[in-house]
Amino acid sequence: MQKRKFASNLILFLFFILVSLAALFSDIFQNPVKTGSELIEQAKLFTANDLSKIHRLSLKNKSGEYIFERVQKTPTSPWHMVSPRDISANSLFIEKLFNAMTTIKVKKIFPDGKINTSNFSIDKPTSTLNLIDQSGKVITIVFGLMNTIDNSTYLKISGRSGIFHVEAPNVSLENASILDLIESQIISINLETIIDFKIYRGNKKSSTPQLEMKKKDKNWYDREGNLLSLEKIDDYLQDLSSLKSSFIIDKQTDSQKRQINNLSRNAEYIVSIEDNKSNIIDYNISGLTRELSDLDLKNEEYFIVTISNNTTSYVVKKEFYELFNRKSDTLKAAVIKNMEKH
Repeated sequence: MQKRKFASNLILFLFFILVSLAALFSDIFQNPVKTGSELIEQAKLFTANDLSKIHRLSLKNKSGEYIFERVQKTPTSPWHMVSPRDISANSLFIEKLFNAMTTIKVKKIFPDGKINTSNFSIDKPTSTLNLIDQSGKVITIVFGLMNTIDNSTYLKISGRSGIFHVEAPNVSLENASILDLIESQIISINLETIIDFKIYRGNKKSSTPQLEMKKKDKNWYDREGNLLSLEKIDDYLQDLSSLKSSFIIDKQTDSQKRQINNLSRNAEYIVSIEDNKSNIIDYNISGLTRELSDLDLKNEEYFIVTISNNTTSYVVKKEFYELFNRKSDTLKAAVIKNMEKH
């Protein structure tokens, strides 16, 4: 009787073991469940396609509220500030912002309850960004507490649940002022995207470029196909990109408009730049002048720069004029000859 009871208990015990093992193997080989870290890794705030549809945006921070629109409703069109001033915007600033928003890393996602909203300053934002696409849809991004220890911030995106703890963008929205947001830099094109660069002396249609260089396979060549010095070209383009104006004329008087239009039509130089998306921008460089209507130049010599894709004019000191009198010979790469021993 005892042997029969022992055998029965043993069978039950073995059955229990088998059921437990079956459950264990079933758990091991079932479809994997995504962990929190995997979900965070997959979280992407925006794609480049999302942002290519944005044609209007507003930024509100401690220094004020600024509204921008693309000059044309195309993804490559430059930005223009429409409020509080009607002036060309710093398109590079917005380009860097958009790039940061597509590459930004999410550290953690918190529930967007009242406690977290308060703790992370979402209810008292450091800055607020509104993105408006061509259909009129608005996406609001509220930036909260800035953590200077690990260079991170917290943000809330309308239409999406959770508060995102992310790496801080490399563009400071909180501290951006009108000086950061308007186009004070005359040649503001991203230097890395330039593939064709020309300088004409006089009329573009009737003259041959005095300087012409094309980029191919990361190297630069002149019109005859001679290799140019990467270092010299980089230095030259950096000098051009750092060109700053003494006066920015965004609201021209009638007399200024007539004078500037005349100077532009009779440009001394035309700088023509093409980027890797086939966008061409022309910079008209006037001759030197000591007088400009409704502006005191103190009898000093300046030149005027007008740009084909915006209405702002720039008044620049004479000392920068020589930058446009450059020729290909000055940018050629050094030729190293091998000396043979006889």
